[in-house]
Amino acid sequence: MTTIETTDWERYYRRPCPAAVVTRRFTANRLLSVIRRHAPRRERGLVLAELGGGASCCQDFLARHLRPAAYHVVDNNPLGLELLRDRPAVILHRADLLRERPPITADVVFSLGLIEHYPADQRQRLIAAHFDLVAPDGLVVLSFPTPTRLYHLTRCLAEGLGLWRFPDEEPLPLPAVIAAVAERGEIASSQVLWPIVLTQALLALKPRGSAAASAARVLAA
Repeated sequence: MTTIETTDWERYYRRPCPAAVVTRRFTANRLLSVIRRHAPRRERGLVLAELGGGASCCQDFLARHLRPAAYHVVDNNPLGLELLRDRPAVILHRADLLRERPPITADVVFSLGLIEHYPADQRQRLIAAHFDLVAPDGLVVLSFPTPTRLYHLTRCLAEGLGLWRFPDEEPLPLPAVIAAVAERGEIASSQVLWPIVLTQALLALKPRGSAAASAARVLAA
């Protein structure tokens, strides 16, 4: 059986790709728009939880625009968490989400580039973790690379130049992820972020059984 090399996250955290500055800003803006549109309203401010959020690319941005009551970051990489240690309102959790659930109930639970680094059986458990940690009327957002011609062309070029750092990344077809979340969530919105070039899907979901999910189902009928 072929062993797939895993991503060296510490190397990536220490020397992120220069182009990531631009792509992260674009993704953060789209994420903010989705949260403002679909997240519940809280007078005290939202509680956010970013899974796989070591060295978060959007915490500062979301903190400025949303002023959350709390911002939880869950990761199993010590360096990724250490890079966020002194930020206000950030609560760090070192945890392996395949084995444990931190004591969090958040209004918005999201991950940006997490689930595609795990094989299918583990991926399903990671998706479940998002819903396990979200409030009943909350919002789950998943962002992941999706296979387009542009994605494959760009990745092939990066691999050919020796610049590709994510050997375990598997681009995920949007319909396949929608099917994987069907038991736990209903789609609030979905989009493909083409300007990133390594095309990313951004999928927003309401937990099944919530009033917002029921309303979305009625509107879609």
